[in-house]
Amino acid sequence: MKSLLIMAGGGLVLVGASVGLSMFLMGVDKVAEKPAAGEHAAPKKATAPAAYTPLDPPFVVNFEDDGAIRFLQVSVDVMSRDPAVGEAVKLHMPAIRDQLIILFSSSDYATLSSREGKETLRAEALTTLKALLKAQHAPTDVDGLYFTNFVMQ
Repeated sequence: MKSLLIMAGGGLVLVGASVGLSMFLMGVDKVAEKPAAGEHAAPKKATAPAAYTPLDPPFVVNFEDDGAIRFLQVSVDVMSRDPAVGEAVKLHMPAIRDQLIILFSSSDYATLSSREGKETLRAEALTTLKALLKAQHAPTDVDGLYFTNFVMQ
């Protein structure tokens, strides 16, 4: 009977040691992070790497400036950390290009000659892009819109 108690106690020690080792290897913090009953845990957003989607080919538009015809060529890339945004941009490329061509061609040469004018145009293009994606019920998690080439004549 005494040897049976010693074997049962040894078995309990082994089970306890294996549970403790498993918790240590898996990380005790994961168990402690669980919210208590009635509390809601805030979802953790993983930071994915940035992905750039070029709006190819470059935009070429003309506009009038004091009776002279001017041209603007601009290359645009869209940055997002959500891969679904890149897919949505590719899917809706004709509508996006249409709206951005209208925006770019309504620009003023004197305004676009300044850094502030370019920044304003970029912000308007980003707003236009997000509005179009929202209207198409597509993801709108766009982190940036960048001019990668900007030539005026």
